[in-house]
Amino acid sequence: MNQSQNELKIWQVIIPIVTMTVLILLALLKWEVPIHLAVLFEIVITSVLALIWGFSWKEIEGKMIEGFGGVGRVIIILLLIGVLIGIWIGAGTVPSMIYYGLQIVSPKFFVLTTFLLCSFISLAIGTAIGTVSTIGLAMVSIGIGLKMPLPLIAGAVISGAYFGDRMSPVSSIAIMTAHSADVDLYDMVKHMIYTVIPPFIISGIVYTFLGFKYSQGIGSTGEINILLTNFAENFEISYLLLIPPLLIIVLAIKRLPTIPNLVVSIISTLILGMLFLGKGWTFLLNTMFYGFESQTGVKVIDQLLSRGGLVSMLELVALIIMTSMLGGLFEGLGILRVLLARLMSSVRTTGQLIFATMVSSVLTAMLGCNQLLAVYLPGKMMASKFDELGVSRKDLARALGDSGLILSPMIPWNINGLMMAGILGVSVLEFIPYAFLPMLLPIFSLLYGFTGFTIKVRQREDCLRDE
Repeated sequence: MNQSQNELKIWQVIIPIVTMTVLILLALLKWEVPIHLAVLFEIVITSVLALIWGFSWKEIEGKMIEGFGGVGRVIIILLLIGVLIGIWIGAGTVPSMIYYGLQIVSPKFFVLTTFLLCSFISLAIGTAIGTVSTIGLAMVSIGIGLKMPLPLIAGAVISGAYFGDRMSPVSSIAIMTAHSADVDLYDMVKHMIYTVIPPFIISGIVYTFLGFKYSQGIGSTGEINILLTNFAENFEISYLLLIPPLLIIVLAIKRLPTIPNLVVSIISTLILGMLFLGKGWTFLLNTMFYGFESQTGVKVIDQLLSRGGLVSMLELVALIIMTSMLGGLFEGLGILRVLLARLMSSVRTTGQLIFATMVSSVLTAMLGCNQLLAVYLPGKMMASKFDELGVSRKDLARALGDSGLILSPMIPWNINGLMMAGILGVSVLEFIPYAFLPMLLPIFSLLYGFTGFTIKVRQREDCLRDE
């Protein structure tokens, strides 16, 4: 019987995990090359190991293709967002958002406003991608105009966007989390409130403090007026151009899927640009494909608005394809299953159970490079252990939401981290120190787990199925 018909041993599982860790660290810290190469080398290493272990090339290739098959929707969304950013800048939507935003937003409370606004929008529409690509992009743009640190604003956007992604009743990943733990969605959402309140309050306080700190001596009335004048002189500014981003938010609340929603916004911007603002057809199409190049002569504006376009997302798409192939290998070869099984074997107490669940979810997010896999696989594998120890499945769902789900954008090679970096134009490693909510939430969840605070101890039959 060949290895493909047997479970891998733990020592076999450790090898690709160690090589992946070393390669990523070398790429980021030593070689200073794109992480693409580390992932590519790891695909080669893992494939060779699988051949040594007895898997056929046909099996290995099939597992890679299967992993890639799950990211088609993500790639389409990213390409559409690249097109959207390009035409929003070219038609004047982004300049209009910045122009009006600079007039109404207080610099001192800007960071807090960004966090709260993104939290509210994400809770309403249930998608981090939709939040970041609309209000998040606008707040980052305004923040740069106010000379706020870009990583700080990006961190506040990420914190708010994933607040709703984790616990909105209309969030697809929240629904999947409830499904994987086999609990009622609304019961899970109510249970998640307990662990999020302290991190949310602390994050708000810190963002307020940092807003006051970085607003000292910058964003003065004179500087803002200069920026407003430059925007008015170099771009078409109109309230009409605020329709496309507002349309995205309204249609998301109405539950229109992300892809058609983005298409509607692109088409509406195209129509506005041509019919009402006199933008040329060829000019708008070129901004959709190549992005916009600002040539105002004002450095901060040109750096801010020279971006977007479908081609701007191709490098990111290439990395997503490779990471999904690697994730497919790790899952298909059984590496993740063996690792999770070993973590579960020594669990005896409620605190250990919550800890093992969260570690399993984070490891799956790191090795599987996928947020969905991070809640689905550990959820299914840990469920029986929760039943065995008499702990509610709601705590299983909450542990998944407080770990792999919320921390996925903090992992530079995870699809979520790649998407956030691509949309906001700031690397994951840069915004991590300022993404306070995702970083604080696991700490409080572990604290609750080991103290037993809000942990529901009950038998399996008391848990409701989320049909």
